Formats: sequence, structure tokens, C-alpha cells
Amino acid sequence: MVIEARHFDTRLNQWIHTDNNPDNPDSLLKEELKNSLLEQFLSGVNFSFGHMDEKATADQLKNHLEGHKLLLSSKSRLLYRPEEYLEIISKLCPDNKDRGAYGSIFLGSCKNAINAELNVLIVDDATGENGGIINNEQAYRLTGNCYGQISTQLYRQLTGHQEGDQYRVIQHRFGWTDKDGDDDF
Repeated sequence: MVIEARHFDTRLNQWIHTDNNPDNPDSLLKEELKNSLLEQFLSGVNFSFGHMDEKATADQLKNHLEGHKLLLSSKSRLLYRPEEYLEIISKLCPDNKDRGAYGSIFLGSCKNAINAELNVLIVDDATGENGGIINNEQAYRLTGNCYGQISTQLYRQLTGHQEGDQYRVIQHRFGWTDKDGDDDF
């Protein structure tokens, strides 16, 4: 799956063209995102990226040539789509500040992507409560910001790790929708 995004300038409120010719549709700056977490939640949807700089104002960030709304941001790149997609993003990031703080998690392309059935242990990071699967104190020690563990089997599947290879730190992203798995808790 691939997401395509057209680029525009939020201050000028115009599409960005590689040849500076706004009448040339073939020169519209476009980007493809491959193997992103966003694809899992909004597959088959194309977006636009707004660009901002240090002089951009809050009002200019509301600019979009087609009236689209700001969904996520990653540094100076802003992701836009029609307002109906904001509901999906709001479910993924109920706290609005997370749409900026963690936008790169959704937009970053992953080297390897898999779609597999997994067992997931959800742990309250304040108390360690986890539904009685493991001791709360032990579960609490397994939590922290940007701290998730995966099985050795899944690690090998993602990295191609072979017996005798040195282990290395990897970054992995995980997401599921209400259509996936047995969400009966």
C-alpha cells in the first residue's frame, strides 16, 4: 500500500511546483509514503502536506486550497485531509497535543511491514494493572515511555536476524483497529 501526498505552502496557500509553474500539473510536488502506520488506519486515502517555516502563523496553518483540515504534524510538515478524517485521527490521538507530538509515528515509513495476529498485554503504566495476567509489580517494571517488548520470533521476522548475529535495538510500531482481533476487554 502507498499513500500519496501533494505538497503546498501554508503561508502562500498554494501548491508547490518543482518548476515554479503553477500551470504545470506535472510539476506538482508529490511524495509517496510506503509501509506507514497511517496506511493501516486510512488505506487508499491520499493526503496533502503543508509546509511551514518559523514565520508561519497559527491562522496560516488553517490554510488549505481545498478547505482540508490539519490532521497530524511531524516537525514542519503538516498532514491535511477533509474534516471527516479528523474523527479517525481523534480516536487514535484523543489528546490533541499528541497529533503533533507523535505525528511522525504515523507518517514514518517502515523498512519492513507485517500484518500478523499478535497477543498483546495492555498494562496501566501508573499501576501495573494488566487484567491479572502477570504480577502488577512485574508488569509495571515493563512499562515506560517508548518502551515496548516483542517476542524473539517477531524480532527475527522484522530484522532477518539469524542465529549467531548480534542483537541490535530496533524501533517498531504497532497498531490495531476495532476490526482486528478479539477486543473484548
